[in-house]
Amino acid sequence: MIVLSQDLNASEPEYRTRIGWSSAILVLVLSAIGFWAGAKIYAVGQHDEWFRNAVLGVFTLVNSLRILAYVPQMLTAAKDTNGASGISYATWSLFLVSHLTTITYAIVYLGDAVMALIFFGNALACLTVIAITFVKRRRYVALLTQRL
Repeated sequence: MIVLSQDLNASEPEYRTRIGWSSAILVLVLSAIGFWAGAKIYAVGQHDEWFRNAVLGVFTLVNSLRILAYVPQMLTAAKDTNGASGISYATWSLFLVSHLTTITYAIVYLGDAVMALIFFGNALACLTVIAITFVKRRRYVALLTQRL
């Protein structure tokens, strides 16, 4: 019991927090610079077909790789012993609905099957996180009920 108490009261190393915030700020700044430069080039009319293709390529690459970014969340939820308490149904449901509306937009307005497929993969990943959380919470409640 003493070990459990010590684990609950242990603080997160300070350097991890600084690295996390520093990385987030760096990504936001670089993204803002990239969007600003792209908008300026586009607005001035100095864009060619290469720029449109570059934007499409980056969009496709980033959204394809994003599917892999869900894996750590899935593993964390699956390993959690407290009913996946750190997972928010509201957040993941909103992500899921966002991807579903993007799929619809890609099909109905753009006729773009590749974009729809990429976001379908993202929607499946969100649904997987929600399903893992659902199972983990059911099992946790059953375990708690059993202990009573």
